[in-house]
Amino acid sequence: MMIIFFAIIMLCIPSASVAQWYVGQASIPYNGDDYNKIRKQAVELAIENASLQASSYISIENTVRDGILTSSKSNVISKQQISEIIILNETITAGKLTVNLKVNLHSTSNCIKDAYSKQLIIAQFPLLNPEQATPGDISSLPFHVASRFKNELINQPSVFVEELIPQMVFKPVSSFDSINLKSVQGISHGLNSQFQSQYLVFGYIRDIGLYNEITSSLLKNTTYPKRNFTIKVFMYDRISDSILLEDEYHGEGGWSFDSFTKVDMSNSLFWRSEYGQAIVDTLFKVSQDINQTLSCEATKATVINRDDQFITINIGTIHGVKKGDIFQHIKLKNIPARNTVMSTLMPPEEPTLLEVVQVSNKISLLKAPENEDINGMNQHQIDLYDVVTTVTF
Repeated sequence: MMIIFFAIIMLCIPSASVAQWYVGQASIPYNGDDYNKIRKQAVELAIENASLQASSYISIENTVRDGILTSSKSNVISKQQISEIIILNETITAGKLTVNLKVNLHSTSNCIKDAYSKQLIIAQFPLLNPEQATPGDISSLPFHVASRFKNELINQPSVFVEELIPQMVFKPVSSFDSINLKSVQGISHGLNSQFQSQYLVFGYIRDIGLYNEITSSLLKNTTYPKRNFTIKVFMYDRISDSILLEDEYHGEGGWSFDSFTKVDMSNSLFWRSEYGQAIVDTLFKVSQDINQTLSCEATKATVINRDDQFITINIGTIHGVKKGDIFQHIKLKNIPARNTVMSTLMPPEEPTLLEVVQVSNKISLLKAPENEDINGMNQHQIDLYDVVTTVTF
């Protein structure tokens, strides 16, 4: 079956970016054995061929599964980033499998990007329809999904996962329910005493329904049990009080288990099955999108302590901070609005620059360089819970 496959691959795609398509082709000798393995190699080589045309280099390891790029072990070095891949056709002729595809590359020149990891916490993902877990008794699926989602996010280059928390942030009654931002804000800020993360990732599992796929032929109809996996994901930024990401992701796979007995979800047999792999692949796509979003966000850190000597912020070496790094101070203003309070970042008219003078795993001590603040007056205007950032506003 020949259909167009899409794959979103990592990192910054700015909203105003310019895309350009490059065509790639690769041929691999094929003697009739292990078609999927040969096809995977051909797709990888065709992607590399297309990327090289744009003066890019892409190194791919175990990335293609049924035409969809799924591995996190990809590396692109270029001013262009791969956004979309379309497989045009694949043919076997004269003992060779040939794959033709095109790759959509976006310029990243407008993307705000720095070297620091963005810190987040992950809430639980409840089932919207718990009765859908009855076949196979997979009611523990949300726990396993959250755990595996954490593992996928840990492997993303722009993400630092502080914790997987036991709380549910949002459980809708129906898939049409909207987010109560004030409620999310309250929960997120209520976690301040335990966690330092700027970002909160949460959502729910919308559909794990079991269904039969029927294929027809001249001689008979074949019934193939399959199961959905649809997840709704949100990412909340508690500094700007905004939802940075809101999207729904869908996967499906063959259901090869007895639906009348409990499936052992701790067993690797489940996660190696077609349905288990569909869940993992879907979570990988979500983690890529989160990484892509955060990689284009300027790093912001909160002032958690101040004294006559130092300003202390809540990021350190595990986030990529080094001695000598420079941050800019900005004020976090809470502006009263109708029935709410709007948070906004307000840079001073004359920005105060702060240099990292000491750094540990999770905190850094900053000080205004003497040549920038001779009398120390600017540094003394920095208050608790103000914000520092890597970008001039």
